[in-house]
Amino acid sequence: MSIQSLKEGEGIAKKSILHLILLGLIKAFAGWITGMSVIIADAVSTFADILGVFASYFGLRLSRKSANEKFEYGYYKIETLAALLISLGIMYAGYKILMNGINTFRVAEEGQYRPFAITSTIISIVLSYRLAKKLKTAGEKANSLSLIANAKDKKIDIFAGIIILISIFANYRDIPYVEGVVTIVIALFVLKEGLFSSKESLFFLLDYWDDPSLTKQIRKIFAKEKDLVTEVKKLKLRRAGTFIFGEAFVEINPYTGLDELREELDLLKKQVEDLNPYIKDFSIYTHISKAAKVRVAVPMKKGNSLQGKVAATLRETNSYLFVDIKNGKVAKFRAKKLPPAKKTPVEFANFLKKEKVNIVIDNQLNSLIYYNLRKTHHILIYPNFSDANKVEQTIKLLLIDT
Repeated sequence: MSIQSLKEGEGIAKKSILHLILLGLIKAFAGWITGMSVIIADAVSTFADILGVFASYFGLRLSRKSANEKFEYGYYKIETLAALLISLGIMYAGYKILMNGINTFRVAEEGQYRPFAITSTIISIVLSYRLAKKLKTAGEKANSLSLIANAKDKKIDIFAGIIILISIFANYRDIPYVEGVVTIVIALFVLKEGLFSSKESLFFLLDYWDDPSLTKQIRKIFAKEKDLVTEVKKLKLRRAGTFIFGEAFVEINPYTGLDELREELDLLKKQVEDLNPYIKDFSIYTHISKAAKVRVAVPMKKGNSLQGKVAATLRETNSYLFVDIKNGKVAKFRAKKLPPAKKTPVEFANFLKKEKVNIVIDNQLNSLIYYNLRKTHHILIYPNFSDANKVEQTIKLLLIDT
C-alpha cells in the first residue's frame, strides 16, 4: 500500500512541476510587462517552488530503492533530505522577496498593463489552490514530508495572490508604499513557513520525532497483554523519509514458555505495525528477570498447612494451598476452598488468576484447562510426584528443580 502511495506521490510531483513551470512563466511575463516588483517577486517564489517539487519527486523516487550493502538501512531519509532542501529554498525565496520589497520603497514604479496583471494573478490563485489540494492529498497518503511542505507553500501562494490583487488596485489609485508593504508581508510569510519546515526536516534527520497519539496506541496494545508483558521499559520511534521505525524494550513474565513467547511477540509486532501503514519495522526487545516472589498453588485433598496431603487430580481436590516463596524459602501460605463449580476450564483459570498464581501443581489437567492456564495466562504447570504426598515435600522438590 505505501509503495503504491509513493508512486502516486511521484506522479503528482511530476505533474506539479509542469504546472509550476507554466505558472512561473505567466507570472514572469506579467511582471516584466507591468514592471511591478510584487509580481516579479511572486514569479521568483514560483520558480523556487519548481526546484522544491523536483527535489520532492527525486527524493520519493530514491526512497523506494531497496537496502543494499552500502545503505543497509535503505534510502528512506533521502526524502527527508529533499524536504530540508525545499525548506531552505523557500527561505532563500523569502529573503529575495524581502529585499525586493525594501527596494520598492526607494523606487516606486507605476505599473503598466494592469488588466493583464490582474488576470494572471487570478489564474495563479486558482492554479495554486488546485496544486495545494493535490499535493496535500498525495503527501498525506504517502506520508511524505516534502509533498506536504510543497502543499503548504502553495497555500501561501493563494494568500500571496490575494494580497497582490490588493497591491495592483492600490497601484491603480496611486497609493504609495502599498506594493512595498505587500511584498514584505509575503516575504515574511514565506520565511516563516521555510523556517518551520526546515526545523521539522532537520529534527527528523537527527532522529528526533514525537507522535504522542501513536505512542499511546502502541502502549495500549502492550497493556492488553499484561499477562505476558509486565512492563514497557522504553518505547522509541523515529522517522526516516515517509516511513516510521520503532523499538520497544519490555519486561516479560518469567513463567512464559519460549514457544508462547515467540508466538505472542509476533502477534504484538503485527498489531503495532497494523496501526499505521507506514510503520516499516518495529522491533521488540525482551528482558526476562528472575521473579523476586513466586506464588505456588498446591491442590489439597486434606489439611490446610504444609503438612497437608496433596491431591493427585483436580477431581479429588477440595482446596488449594497458596504458598509464597521468597529468596528460596517459604514466606507465607494460606488455604482456600475450591467449589466444584470452579473446576471448569474458564472458572478454574479465573480462580487461579485472581489469586495471582505463578505455578500450579497438578498431573491430570484436561487439555482445555492446560491451554487456558499455560497459553492464555502464562501460568506454569508443575508435576506432582507420586512419592511426594505432603505439601512440604512438593515445595522442596520444586525449589531444587527451579
